[in-house]
Amino acid sequence: MSNYSFPAGINQNERIMDTLREQREIQERHRNPVIQIRETLERQVRDFESDLDEEQEVMIMAASFGSSVTFYVDSIEFGQPSMIIFHGTTTDGGTTRLIQHCNQLSFLLQAVPKQDPDEKRTPIGFIHSE
Repeated sequence: MSNYSFPAGINQNERIMDTLREQREIQERHRNPVIQIRETLERQVRDFESDLDEEQEVMIMAASFGSSVTFYVDSIEFGQPSMIIFHGTTTDGGTTRLIQHCNQLSFLLQAVPKQDPDEKRTPIGFIHSE
C-alpha cells in the first residue's frame, strides 16, 4: 500500500485520466501542425482586432502564385490535418474562400474602414474542424 495521499476530492482514477488526457493532447499537437498554427493565428488576430476602433475592421491580403487578393474575413476554418480556409467577401461584395496548406500560410492583416459604417464590427470567427 502506498503512503501517497491525493488531494481532497481527487481520486486516483481521476488523476490518471487527467494525465492520459494531457499526454494525448501533447501527442496530437506534435502530430498535427494545424493545432499550433490555429492557436497562434487566433492569438494574433484577436490581438490585432483589440487595437481597432469601432470604425475599423480586419481585411486580409493574401499572396499566392505571384498575385494577391484582398478581402474582408468573416471566419477562418482549420481543416485537419493541414488545411486552413479563409471565408469572406471582396471589396465589391463577392464571396471569397481562400484554401491554403499550413506550410504556405502567409498573409497580411490590415485595418480598414468598415464596409458598412452603421453596422457593429463583428470579430473574425474561428471554426475548429475535427
